Amino acid sequence: MTFIALDDEPLALVLIEKYARDVPEWKLLTTFTDAAAAGEYLQNNTVDLLLTDINMPDISGLQFVQALPDERPMIIFVTAYKEFAHEGFNLDVVDYLVKPVAPERFKKALQKAADLLELRRKAEAASASSPTPLEDHIFVFSEYQKVKILLKDVLYLESMGDYVKIYLESQPRPILTLERLKNLAERLHGQGFRRIHRSVVVNVEKLEVVQKSRVKVGGTWLAVGETYLGELE
Repeated sequence: MTFIALDDEPLALVLIEKYARDVPEWKLLTTFTDAAAAGEYLQNNTVDLLLTDINMPDISGLQFVQALPDERPMIIFVTAYKEFAHEGFNLDVVDYLVKPVAPERFKKALQKAADLLELRRKAEAASASSPTPLEDHIFVFSEYQKVKILLKDVLYLESMGDYVKIYLESQPRPILTLERLKNLAERLHGQGFRRIHRSVVVNVEKLEVVQKSRVKVGGTWLAVGETYLGELE
């Protein structure tokens, strides 16, 4: 398992490097004091986890994470500012560490990330073993168990950072899974599902209203991204 760290304070990165040596199952690939350099690295390399500060001179850690593509690494914020915790968790990050970070708290955060990564890999393995083409259902991992989802019951799927929410016609609360939206979109494309936004896949049969820049599904309006306009033609 691999991770990188971003912080404009070199001493903070030295401490992370020190703590990382005591968590051998995680490999710290490199560190950055510049967000642009970290962003370029993520574009060209696959990383399981990103540790990032929030209060930085050129761009906040919150803005940096928001600008990452859907297929981003897991995120842990490491910051001196407790007041950003709510905004941080709204981005579906793994954890939020407040400086000064104790070694045991650091280990706990990385263990949480490791557990989530293991669940994701199990979900992706289950996806790979699913028959193609799919029949009338799929199985996803949710709350540490495999859950059967009937395709005819699905309204739409929405990426939420490291998770995907599957909205169903039969129940008000969505199913939350660690499956990647990209994987689900590929599995369901031949079953009448289309990606209309980088973070949304819809069941075409459930569309109620279709406009150029948005659609209505299950009473909810969803934006259509410019690069996906042709998907519904």
